[in-house]
Amino acid sequence: MGILILTAKFGYGHTSAAYSIKEKILLENSDYNVEIIDFIEYLFPNTSKIIYGIFNFLVNKCCTLYNFLNKIASKNSKAPLKSFIVRKIDKLLNDNSIDMCISVFPICSQYISAYKTLKKSNTILNTCITDIDVSKEWISNETNLYFVASEKTKANLINMGVEQEKIVVSGIPVKRKFNCKKDLKIKKNILIMGGGLGLIPSIDEFLTDLDNNDSFTINVLMGNNKKMYDKISNKYKNVNVIGFTNEVYKYMKEADLIVTKAGGVTMFEAIASRTPLFIIKPFLKQEIGNALFIENNNIGKVVWNKSRSLSSDILKLIENKEKRLEMINNMQKIKMNLETTSFVSLKKEGVL
Repeated sequence: MGILILTAKFGYGHTSAAYSIKEKILLENSDYNVEIIDFIEYLFPNTSKIIYGIFNFLVNKCCTLYNFLNKIASKNSKAPLKSFIVRKIDKLLNDNSIDMCISVFPICSQYISAYKTLKKSNTILNTCITDIDVSKEWISNETNLYFVASEKTKANLINMGVEQEKIVVSGIPVKRKFNCKKDLKIKKNILIMGGGLGLIPSIDEFLTDLDNNDSFTINVLMGNNKKMYDKISNKYKNVNVIGFTNEVYKYMKEADLIVTKAGGVTMFEAIASRTPLFIIKPFLKQEIGNALFIENNNIGKVVWNKSRSLSSDILKLIENKEKRLEMINNMQKIKMNLETTSFVSLKKEGVL
């Protein structure tokens, strides 16, 4: 069976989810041919760097404008299917003998769905939604199955007209290396991370305070943010600063608390590794939905108020063994309630 996983580098989470899906499929079906492709790069090779550059600029410098544009895009569930795009999709699917597409980004679902309608294609299209909140841009007429993070996500899809039989509450996919049981240690560890873009609000402010406490160690993952990496490396005596790494799971397993932004994939990596979360001032639209999920399920603390002292709040949580244990147990409950299904299964009878 030929399977194509379609992603886009708008943040690192979508690509991470794509590789997690590939891992899961090959563990279950080692003889399948599974490929991952950056759909934006494939369709627009001459302008993809500009597109991603604009995205990074908006997220870093103009989050209000980003949220406004995101709100407009979320109301539109159609992608313009130009003739050159049809030809490129045709070539992509035929040259690789693709039976199934799995999308982890909205526009990928839209384009493949439009292509299926136009060409009357039987290619299976499954969509994996990588945040708790969902908008119409994720919905496409030719999607066979939706894999979603939570019952709330499922309910929102149903309210938007998606048939219940097409929805699987599977959680956001993460690599199996993240799975572990958490032991509460005397010498604690704090992991601070800002995703692939290395965005950590007010990091200088709270690192200075935390560095004076010898009761725990601190690891900081800076992703691709070389400017911030250079700024804080060797600045603090008790802080270990790491650039981009493919071994995030090692640091999560060691950590007793993760200080981060509310990315969907990061959230489910934390759930898999049973590590409570401390979320700093979520500001992107999709991150606010994820933060509310964290708060409502008591698997971490969310700081919404910019005037709050982050270091004191972090210290209160890392020193509260009972509270962290409660959060760990809640993470276990979330994990146990997820549906166990393959991304290529025939679980929903009559759909595939």
